[in-house]
Amino acid sequence: MTANQRTLGIMTRCQGSHFIDKGYYKKLTLFGRKHGIRVFVFSPRRVNFSSRTVSGFEYKNGAWQSDTFPLPAFVYDRCFVGPAYRNYKPFVDKLQNDRNLTFLGHGLSGKWQVHQMLIHSAVLAPSLPPTEILTYSALQGTLDHYGSAIIKPMAGTHGIGVVRITECRGGYEISGRNKENKPFRRVVKEPGGLKTLVTTFTTGRKFLVQPYLELHTPDGSPFDVRVLVQKNGKGEWETTGKAVRIGDKKSITSNLHGGGKAVPLTPFLSRHYKPAMQARIEQTIDRLTGELPRFLEKSHGKLVELGIDIGIDTSGNVWIIEVNSRPGRTVFTMINDPAAQFHSITQPVRYAHYLMKERVGGY
Repeated sequence: MTANQRTLGIMTRCQGSHFIDKGYYKKLTLFGRKHGIRVFVFSPRRVNFSSRTVSGFEYKNGAWQSDTFPLPAFVYDRCFVGPAYRNYKPFVDKLQNDRNLTFLGHGLSGKWQVHQMLIHSAVLAPSLPPTEILTYSALQGTLDHYGSAIIKPMAGTHGIGVVRITECRGGYEISGRNKENKPFRRVVKEPGGLKTLVTTFTTGRKFLVQPYLELHTPDGSPFDVRVLVQKNGKGEWETTGKAVRIGDKKSITSNLHGGGKAVPLTPFLSRHYKPAMQARIEQTIDRLTGELPRFLEKSHGKLVELGIDIGIDTSGNVWIIEVNSRPGRTVFTMINDPAAQFHSITQPVRYAHYLMKERVGGY
């Protein structure tokens, strides 16, 4: 195997020398180096397809240094989806269609597409909230049936743009996080006012509508369970870790970027549920997160890791809230789980190492 065949490029959105998750990528680089794998970071917009090179950054001698690299043999896609992703997508698509490159996994395209895949699983479908593409009639239908609704961007992260709409005596109460991830609350009296507000809020982006689920503790703190599943050094799916993310009582989401905190799962459940209910919840979480990556991969194509967000309502029902193919791993630092923290960082390199060995039938 040539030196270039043992390269792993971390593809992400760079603005000059600025890119997020530098600490994580530094650890990936150092762990890869121990396995004889050269790891570097690059933007899909900085690829020269004619010379098959790319401008990027490599961590060495204690700092990130810019360089020009041959296109990597393997690509770890960390190019986060969001409003700016359209500026990167044509370049990402071209790289994905290059037969000489192997992506560890292909990023999920959006919440609606994921929902449409998972709904065909007999195991997963009962745990998916009823979901529709947002139109005013779909919103009104959800409010008429359930009394309250959640709208969320099809392509969004960190709880940004997630809004709860509830029928109340004075009309409709609207609360959530705006495009700047700041909490807000409004009351409008008439359906016309609601329609105007929702239309203005969602202009330029596609949203989904779902019933609002009571995903909070008895004292009103919103929470969810983040389960990180990853492929290991044998190419098999494995659960790396689980953590509960708890949001502020004033918020409707539990995202860490919105001011939430993380705690270990089992002690949290034991504080809020009786032993039999706790056992059933944990068994359900394990069953759903064991089934989901394999089922999703059949429809979507190759994946390398997933952050699966699980909701538990006040009756103890377990719901699949969201699936993210470019998950963060801060929660394991916050809950002081060094084993999960270590595996969350090293598994992508272990899986890349496995693929490299598979390509040449062993070194």
